[in-house]
Amino acid sequence: MPATLREICLLLVLPSFFAAGTVVLHPGAPSWSPDTPEEGEVNLTMIDAFPDEPLWVDARTRDEFDSAHVPNAVLLNEDAWHDLFPGFLDKWVLRGEPPVVVYCGSRGCRASHQVAERLREETGSDDVHVLRGGWQTWEDSGR
Repeated sequence: MPATLREICLLLVLPSFFAAGTVVLHPGAPSWSPDTPEEGEVNLTMIDAFPDEPLWVDARTRDEFDSAHVPNAVLLNEDAWHDLFPGFLDKWVLRGEPPVVVYCGSRGCRASHQVAERLREETGSDDVHVLRGGWQTWEDSGR
């Protein structure tokens, strides 16, 4: 019995020793965080570094857009694509085809990714991005 008890104590203490060693040797947090943009996404800091002011595209519903949106944003969503796309195209071309940033309601919303992909296909531009965190990020920034 004492040998079994000793083995159990060793099994409990040994991982703690290695965990403490990891904290000492690697005190920094991992480089990844939930706010790190994925491929095709940008955050507000990245947008601030764009050489040109982007054309904002709101991929939410008309009601959400009418309630509040990024200043000068264009409404463009999958539900009304054929009606809204010509207005987007006019504004985009008139502004000299600036970078485009698409947003929807929140981080979990995929509408912005769908609209961004379709914009890349239909305009041939690779300068189309998705705002990480969507409208919620914009609101939280207090801009």
